[in-house]
Amino acid sequence: MDGEALRAVRDAIGDHGPISFDEYMQLALYGSGGFYTRSPVGADGAFVTSPHVHPVFGRLLGRALRELWQGLGGPSPVRLAEVGAGAGTLTRQLLEELADLPVAVSAVETDPTARAALATIDGVDVVRELPMGTDLVVANELVDNLPFRVLRRGKEVRVGLDGDRLVTVDVEPGPDLLAATHGSASGDLDELVIPVGAFRFLDDLARALHPRGYALLIDYGTAGPSGAVHGYRDHHVVEDVLASPGESDITAGVDFDALAERARGTGLVPLPMVTQHDALMALGLDGWLRDELTRQHRELDERAGAAAVRTWSGRSRATMLADPGGLGRFRWLVLATPGLPTPGWLRRAADAGRDRAER
Repeated sequence: MDGEALRAVRDAIGDHGPISFDEYMQLALYGSGGFYTRSPVGADGAFVTSPHVHPVFGRLLGRALRELWQGLGGPSPVRLAEVGAGAGTLTRQLLEELADLPVAVSAVETDPTARAALATIDGVDVVRELPMGTDLVVANELVDNLPFRVLRRGKEVRVGLDGDRLVTVDVEPGPDLLAATHGSASGDLDELVIPVGAFRFLDDLARALHPRGYALLIDYGTAGPSGAVHGYRDHHVVEDVLASPGESDITAGVDFDALAERARGTGLVPLPMVTQHDALMALGLDGWLRDELTRQHRELDERAGAAAVRTWSGRSRATMLADPGGLGRFRWLVLATPGLPTPGWLRRAADAGRDRAER
């Protein structure tokens, strides 16, 4: 039986012909019956993010935000917004870590199921749009899911119909899309993702952080053009993202260089970009792991075997956060309004990355 999202896609194509890929994503992910209307993130969902792997992620991220707060001069209250907050796993972790600060938290979310879960968290204002005058913004694994357009060998990829089946249709790109590529659409790339949704988000971010503020974007991607559009469902990669709209995630690695360039155009200042591995180590993950190992040994000495196993299991999960072959390869990009300092943890992380590259 046709799903609600598929019917919406077919109706859109019937109304105005083959639709751009970002319109397809908007309908398949965020429209009625879309994938993100069912809160699919978590151990029982389609995939997990770092806060679901281990709560130490939120603890260390809280340390990073605390230092950004200090860079702002310690405003009271400090207005913190998490964009794409989901059901609130990271929100709860940050509230615990920052409990001693005068923090006012906004959770930005459009999914009605997630909004209902967020509304149960004391002290959180659940909103649909990023509030103006925000001091600190964090967005974890958000940008890769914002609608994007696609170029394939110089042609724009649209979504059309062949009978009842959704298919890609290649058309000549318009001047607006070519302008957004900054010359990248020369035809020599098999596939190029143009993050138009992320660009709009950065424009909103620059307005929200006025007059002073920081934003931290965390996602997987590359320093340069990105492609390889794919999806996730039930913790497995989905290659054909047109097969069942609304039933799987749709994503592509983020082009962080393009984001930084767009941010500069809005007046924001991109600070050094680092990997999640280097960021978490600079924030104290290595010390936390050593402390947990000491606790595990003590529990074994005390013949508290079950507790030692739990500690070992937690340590094992936490190491996944910094695994260079997995979550550790994610990028952390801090954007600041002009004149704000680079936090110490970010300088240390950037130095570690440079030292490793030079070896």
